[in-house]
Amino acid sequence: MNIRTIDLNLIVALGALLDECNVSRAAAKIGRSQPATSSALARLREMFNDPLLVRHGRGYRLTPRAEELRPHVARAIAALTATFQNPADFDPATADMVVRIAASDYLAVVLMPRLIADLARRAPGIDLRVVAADRRSAVTLLREGKVDVSLAVTEPDATDVLSRPLFDEEFVMVTRPGHPYHDGPPTPERFVTYPGLLVSQAGDGTGVADECLAQLGLQRRVAVTVAHFLLAPRLVANSDLVLVIGRRVAETARAELNLRVTALPFPIPSFTARMFWHASTNNYAPLAWFRNLVAASNTRPR
Repeated sequence: MNIRTIDLNLIVALGALLDECNVSRAAAKIGRSQPATSSALARLREMFNDPLLVRHGRGYRLTPRAEELRPHVARAIAALTATFQNPADFDPATADMVVRIAASDYLAVVLMPRLIADLARRAPGIDLRVVAADRRSAVTLLREGKVDVSLAVTEPDATDVLSRPLFDEEFVMVTRPGHPYHDGPPTPERFVTYPGLLVSQAGDGTGVADECLAQLGLQRRVAVTVAHFLLAPRLVANSDLVLVIGRRVAETARAELNLRVTALPFPIPSFTARMFWHASTNNYAPLAWFRNLVAASNTRPR
């Protein structure tokens, strides 16, 4: 298929037809007459050699080929809209776009519930696509153009990627209720006698807690490592494993799993969660608005 021969109006019509599964509603959605939209459907059927919409009871349903086309058409329309839209005309209430986010499951569980609620209220037409990332891949995904925003716990170290802090977080200890550690004094020496559970997306066997213990001349046994922050508290719930994790997720786990959250018996530095974006998108109004929303969503009282 030669893209130079495609009428861009057909893409708009196709998007409406795939969304509405009805010629009349699709015509109303794009402000065209029903005969013109029916004609567009006929041309599209010929173009794709597929009926796209087929009778189903009193209405229509999408063919498998139409279902396959639907996400691609949505992205194409969003790209065309962004290409020709005057940034000064951006209105979040009527925006129709997709924002791609890279985040670890830790930051996703902390930030996404509030963000999704705010989007539903202020920009219901903005869809999110969240992909997994760690501190190593978050910036790389931005540079490769695979995401629009990255949420990560890492320090800014490049001029082509900009950032702003979102929140500071302290580490705490999570154990099951009745864990024997709590039967004695909370000391680092007693801490290292119990098996540790470490969250490491790279599979490393040493974390920040282990580095701090080494400075005290102590070493613990890391009995289990997992790649997901949300899995870790569930493993603690039925074992003597000791988990060191950020307070926000720890408090969520305490509420859901009845776990015990306490201070660590040795000093450990806090960490800062940051939002990153590529410098090339810094002045693009829709993404600038979205970044401000992420920051505002996080700073409001919970």
